[in-house]
Amino acid sequence: MTALLILFLTAIAVLFAGLNNRSWLQPIALLGTLLALGATGYDLLGPGFGWGSQYASMFRFMPFALAFSGVAILATALIIGLSGWGFRNLNSTLGDHYALILFSLCGALVMFSYTNLTMLFLGIEILSIPLYVLAGSRRNEPAGNEAALKYFLMGAFATGILLFGMTLIYGATASFDLASISRAIGNGDQMPGMLKVGILLMIVGLSFKVSAVPFHFWAPDVYQGSPNLVTAFMATVVKTAGFAAFYRLFAIAFPGAEAFWSVPVAIIAALTMTVANVTALFQQDFKRMMAYSSISHAGYLLLAVLAIGTAGADNALLFYTLTYSLATICAFGAYIAVAEQGGDGSFAAFNGLGKKQPLLAVVLTLSMLSLAGIPPLAGFFGKYFLFTAAFAKYPWLIVLAVINSAVSIYYYFKIIIAMYFVRLHPDDSMPTGQTDSILLPVGVRWAVMLGLLLIALLTLVPGSVYGLI
Repeated sequence: MTALLILFLTAIAVLFAGLNNRSWLQPIALLGTLLALGATGYDLLGPGFGWGSQYASMFRFMPFALAFSGVAILATALIIGLSGWGFRNLNSTLGDHYALILFSLCGALVMFSYTNLTMLFLGIEILSIPLYVLAGSRRNEPAGNEAALKYFLMGAFATGILLFGMTLIYGATASFDLASISRAIGNGDQMPGMLKVGILLMIVGLSFKVSAVPFHFWAPDVYQGSPNLVTAFMATVVKTAGFAAFYRLFAIAFPGAEAFWSVPVAIIAALTMTVANVTALFQQDFKRMMAYSSISHAGYLLLAVLAIGTAGADNALLFYTLTYSLATICAFGAYIAVAEQGGDGSFAAFNGLGKKQPLLAVVLTLSMLSLAGIPPLAGFFGKYFLFTAAFAKYPWLIVLAVINSAVSIYYYFKIIIAMYFVRLHPDDSMPTGQTDSILLPVGVRWAVMLGLLLIALLTLVPGSVYGLI
């Protein structure tokens, strides 16, 4: 709760500060996120501020919510670190961008901590509405307008489906409270048809939000058309919030109905990881490839939902979202530095990066390897924990996930091959350090180095995070 208040006040402060001096906006936003991160750590690891039982009928910041809040706030802090370069061309709207990001983060924190379906709906809307604006913030670009329109329309449809599902669940259980819904399901001998349809509609609505197949079709165009930093935020913080809310709903409210909802969720997981990985093989644009990569990871993350009731499922989800977020932000940090300095965003923009800018090449290489789950990087441990948690219930799905992980290596390695094994100039007539040099902005340098350091720490001591909940 303390972090939520800090972030809200920081967003208000940034809005007012943007009216006078834009040079203070990034430091204020970064300071607010770091204070919120510190408050979250104090609540989780220390004595806390005493907010755990406050507002218990609507939302509650217990270890699960606090741990995922830390992941989302850390990811946002790294994105704000990149924003000095990513938002360099903004003038009067710079304060609005920071405020919208922070308001969206507030929605994520509500989604981590809700105990009532009403708060789930409000959290999703607080998270999504600022992103509709941010996706179309480049008003003069057709791709940005298309991204904003598609994101808004698909978000509106998903919200409508979600609300319809909540209505049917309320009709069957006479409550929006998660614990009360669980008790109502446990006390009944048979599940009424209204409840079954409500649960299915909730699955569909949340699958839209996390871009799971076959409800993923909006994601590639939205990711490609949105500003780079906004795409990074969508791929990390929004993904983390969606899956934490998904897991919380089914772990608290619907464990008694697992025999019913596990089958459609397993089918969606299998389709998501397979369709996304196969489609990613044919992409030539970095952001579209990362969009399908994000969709494929949604398939893996659904394994945590299927593993509800198994020891360590929540910790596996936490560790996976953290390692995935760090690797994705580092990858986008390198991409922003390359693509916004004359690159076209295709894989060819990375040709020769190992010679032009070795640090960025190392960052991008380790990020791709971590996303692919190559041992001994942190991404490997993330998949190991997740696959182990779900293996007892769904061995066939884990075999499929391992095969898909092997398939993903192909398109992740396309970037690595371009950086180190494709010559920038076929005749080598132009020295690399002259017209092909890439500037590495200070903010990008420190953000990606910090992200890389955190990946290294998770690689060396994965138990430092696994087990927090």
